[in-house]
Amino acid sequence: MKKTTRFLIPVFLAIIISVSSGFILSYTAKKAEAKFVLIPKVPNLIADNFENPPTKLVSHEVLDVSDVAWKTFVTLNWPANYDGSSLKDKDKAIGMAPSVPRVWEFYRTPEEVFLPNGKDPDQNIPNPFARSLHLDIAKGKELLLGKKLLQKENSEYLQDIRDNLQKVRECITIQKLDDRYLCIKELGESKNKILSQIPIVDRQGNYILIEIHLNNNEFKQIVDNKWYKDDKEIDSNKKEWLQFKSTDESDAPIEIKAAWRVFDERSSQDEKNRYYITKRIIAIPANLFCTTNNCAIEVPAKERQVNNSVLQEVEVGLIGFHIAYKIPNQETGAAEWIWATFEQVDNLEVKDHQRNKVALKPTLSTMPTIPNYPYVEPPFLWRDQAPHAVTIVDGQIKQQIPTQVVRWSQYDNCKKNKKLGDCTKEDLKNQNEIWQQAFKKVNNNSVWQYYKLIGTQWLDNPLGIIQDYNLTQTSSLNNFIKKVRNKNIRPKDEPLFNVAMEGYLQNEEYGDSCIGCHVGAKRNEVFSDFSFLLGLAKEVNK
Repeated sequence: MKKTTRFLIPVFLAIIISVSSGFILSYTAKKAEAKFVLIPKVPNLIADNFENPPTKLVSHEVLDVSDVAWKTFVTLNWPANYDGSSLKDKDKAIGMAPSVPRVWEFYRTPEEVFLPNGKDPDQNIPNPFARSLHLDIAKGKELLLGKKLLQKENSEYLQDIRDNLQKVRECITIQKLDDRYLCIKELGESKNKILSQIPIVDRQGNYILIEIHLNNNEFKQIVDNKWYKDDKEIDSNKKEWLQFKSTDESDAPIEIKAAWRVFDERSSQDEKNRYYITKRIIAIPANLFCTTNNCAIEVPAKERQVNNSVLQEVEVGLIGFHIAYKIPNQETGAAEWIWATFEQVDNLEVKDHQRNKVALKPTLSTMPTIPNYPYVEPPFLWRDQAPHAVTIVDGQIKQQIPTQVVRWSQYDNCKKNKKLGDCTKEDLKNQNEIWQQAFKKVNNNSVWQYYKLIGTQWLDNPLGIIQDYNLTQTSSLNNFIKKVRNKNIRPKDEPLFNVAMEGYLQNEEYGDSCIGCHVGAKRNEVFSDFSFLLGLAKEVNK
């Protein structure tokens, strides 16, 4: 008995210590291989806990970084007052106010910051949310290619798009992964133009909509440094990269990319109950707009807005959410970016698909044995009735074919290649379930229980990366990019992508990595701190 007591005492102490530190030990088994996984306890979802994102990482481990990612996700998606601040009302927690806009929706959009001719942005908008409702799909926001597509004088441009798209398709159909990478790599800049701009079409035949936001910290630094002007004189004296800085613990740079699916009259309420839903007004250029039987027609004056666009109000559901967050307080001596990406759980499969005798289907068309494939045909047009995604073939309006999308890292033939390893770890799965339980605890019908963290990425030794960066030669920027891609991304050899936004990029060597992609961001050959936004600066006419 005494021996048993001596054995049990340290066990009980270990349990008490682990619980008091905010973690419990969870035992999991997979293929008869046992392991212990640290899982955070169910979080207390009250406004005081999520007024600001976390300011520090506990450690550089997947579980701790993903815990910060979840807390940031909840902070950003907390219901907001109409000044953009989070609601404090107890009856309007994250799961209790489905129709209230979220905190991040009040953040600025690139269209508000990077104005034509480098014009100064308006810093005194009383309600930014009202302006951010407009998704200008003419500007290549990963939905439609620009206004030139249907103009007769640009027929060569349209044919160039078709030719390059066909080359990408040929590469994608190559079965051997290394040969597929080589094929896509050889396409060069044409590959980047196509893969980043061709739209994804969902199972219902509607385009996936993408929008980008930046918080006030980034907005203020862009304005103060005049980074919204594409003026090389601004950068001429820079000996180091352009860096976003944290002003204090509660104000650090954040960039967000959100992906939406369009709901129409064919969508059931059971289906919509699983999404954060809002409305967006899309400004569609007149030459990319179709009625039932006509495309690129003359738009009636009463429907016309600025730049000869037609406004279409659509109901949309959130299916993808990228966060880039520069955590201010780190023991490394430098603020550190982390990337986190979330998806709605039904993007590729619906596990509890039978709801009220209504069979629910995945948002995206997916056949596990077929590579991600763009069936879309330019010109990418928007019709005023569902399905909205259409094109013109031999003078006739045709519906766009839904995009074939899978998460390639799930399949054995891809796990053999480190570039496409399985990024969904068992501990992340358990952690997702903890947060989903927390949302259900607030409200059993909360839509947020249907979202999951796909993964996180961060930099190893960010201060060392800053010190190593040298801009004395143009080639040094390329060397810097290679070094970060090969040595500094954590978790190592783990891809991270969002199928709602980057379905095609899974076929690239670095396109399946957030940091591997963003390290190539620059402004006038100056590294722009992993942010592509600074490359949107408009040239100043002198």
